[in-house]
Amino acid sequence: MKIKYKITIIVVTIPIVFFGFFMVGPILFMIASNAYSGFIISNTSEETFEKEFAKIPEVNYFIEKYPGYSTSHSGDFLGWKVILYDAKVDAGNSVHLYVKKSVLHQGVRVSAGCNDNNFGFAFDIPQEQVMDYLKNEECEIK
Repeated sequence: MKIKYKITIIVVTIPIVFFGFFMVGPILFMIASNAYSGFIISNTSEETFEKEFAKIPEVNYFIEKYPGYSTSHSGDFLGWKVILYDAKVDAGNSVHLYVKKSVLHQGVRVSAGCNDNNFGFAFDIPQEQVMDYLKNEECEIK
């Protein structure tokens, strides 16, 4: 009877510990990394992020092509700093560049789109096609 009891404890305990480690561990990591990245974002000026983002070829091209652009900044969960670049193309139409950079692993994601009177707002241009899209003179939803 004692052997069955010990086997039951082992059979029940090991999955609980294993499950707890692999479920609680990532949650604790996410909390800690979000706190760390939030600290970095809050202690870095928006101008610093804009200067850093201006080194990205797509952003640099956007800034040169649309000198009257505007920006809005935000931070995302798990330390993504987000900047939305917006520029008017013509009456009612505007082109957008959406840039996210991880303050943890330094990965960058860039997407683009436009807002026109007929179709509304879209971010549907894949990262590898953003430069070609920006070189296009028309704001088109594809």
